Amino acid sequence: MTYLAPAYPGATADLATFAQRVARFEPEAVARIVASGSVAGCFAETPFDALALRAVALAEPAEFDIVVEASTLAAKAVGAGGKLELPPALPALRWASSLPPRSGWTEMGRLPLADVTAKVEEGIAEFRRRAPEETGGRDLRAGRAALEGLAAQVWDVELAHGVPLRLAHASSSYGFLSGQGDVVLRSVGPWQRLDAPNGTVLARGGLALFAL
Repeated sequence: MTYLAPAYPGATADLATFAQRVARFEPEAVARIVASGSVAGCFAETPFDALALRAVALAEPAEFDIVVEASTLAAKAVGAGGKLELPPALPALRWASSLPPRSGWTEMGRLPLADVTAKVEEGIAEFRRRAPEETGGRDLRAGRAALEGLAAQVWDVELAHGVPLRLAHASSSYGFLSGQGDVVLRSVGPWQRLDAPNGTVLARGGLALFAL
């Protein structure tokens, strides 16, 4: 059996909330938990072309890399105290994404949390306003394609420093844009990273190209 021993009270509850949100977007979703020394990172693939990350400080050092069902992880973490027994590991092939580097990140800038939240809310409002116009009179397949194109137009615009707004949208959707503090943008090689008060979102590459 594989265990996590969080260093701080409430860490397992936070992990349960994160896993529940992952499973909400996709009931069969998996999470990859990578423990190295005194920190464990819980990664999840998202519908936003990005990875969501919830880090957990450990009271006991650990070294492992496993893939588990997000819904099962949420159920085990709810109400857990002390050590958390992790779900059985799944075959690694259930995980499709590569992981970003652990080190070498360069800070590109800091943004006020309220400003980032406001931009996400503006994007959501724009998408909802334009969606009926894009899908009106189209069949189901064409309507879905139109919505995907609209999503690219809305969320692949630049937030700051070449980081697309979709990373902030993903961060908001997973509950990371709450609390107090700044949003920090970092990069290393082709990877971009948005660190919010309650979690991190990472993605490869820069802004997508689209036509208005």
